[in-house]
Amino acid sequence: MQTKTRKLVNMAVLVTLAVALMVTIQIPLFPSAPFLKYDPSDIPLLIGGFWFGPLPGLIMVFIKALLFLLIKGAEGPIGAFQNFMASGSFVFFSSLYYRNRRTKHGAITALVLGAAAMTLIMIPTNYIILPIWGIPKEAVAGFVFKISTPFNLVKLALSAVFTYLFYKRVKSILESLWS
Repeated sequence: MQTKTRKLVNMAVLVTLAVALMVTIQIPLFPSAPFLKYDPSDIPLLIGGFWFGPLPGLIMVFIKALLFLLIKGAEGPIGAFQNFMASGSFVFFSSLYYRNRRTKHGAITALVLGAAAMTLIMIPTNYIILPIWGIPKEAVAGFVFKISTPFNLVKLALSAVFTYLFYKRVKSILESLWS
């Protein structure tokens, strides 16, 4: 199989895995916001971003959000947009840093920087989107800082730890399938 074809196949496998994880595993972390659920779909996308780079990682995130919207549709376009903004910023900035620092320390730093970027991007995004979802404007600040941001930090920590633990293994398995 040619290199470009292998790359596309591996990216498709990772997106498929991400969608499968997103659809099948949804764990509510905060009883006060049961619609905020952890799913491990960022893990294969982070692996893809680390492996192929920030732009392919972002493309994979976009395809996952689009497929989830088409398959599940429960959260509608607003949920797909929020998911794309959150996962996209995490994957893009993590893989952007990791691209030039492919070490264990570089991976840890990349995941921390990606988590910080996602947290900072989601604060203003939530201020815009949450009123559209029906949360009163006067309640948005409390929701963002007491529920949404802590949820995102827990989600990011879980995804970062699992990505760090599984990246090399998953990459090796996928590479061995095509050799």
